[in-house]
Amino acid sequence: MWIRSAFWVGSPKPGLEAPFERAVVDDLLPALKACPGVKNVLALWPRKREDDPPQIACQLLLMFDEEADIAVMLASPERAAMRQRVPAIAALFEGVVSHVNYAVE
Repeated sequence: MWIRSAFWVGSPKPGLEAPFERAVVDDLLPALKACPGVKNVLALWPRKREDDPPQIACQLLLMFDEEADIAVMLASPERAAMRQRVPAIAALFEGVVSHVNYAVE
């Protein structure tokens, strides 16, 4: 199993917390689930922080059977269509988005 994690590090713009969360849940998650090779997608929302972690506003976990499935997803027209939605969601957010691919044992 493989997981591609997207870290939204920063915070929603003041007063836009609920619209940001709704956009991720209602727009990004279904679009990502529709991408080829993706087995499941989860959004993690931190509610309690300990020991001074990074200021992650949201973490998305995309699950795949094989590492090659990540490349299939990244090259797909479904992902290209989803990426066109990201600027509108990013406009609700102050920070950066980064990705890490994990091998799961």
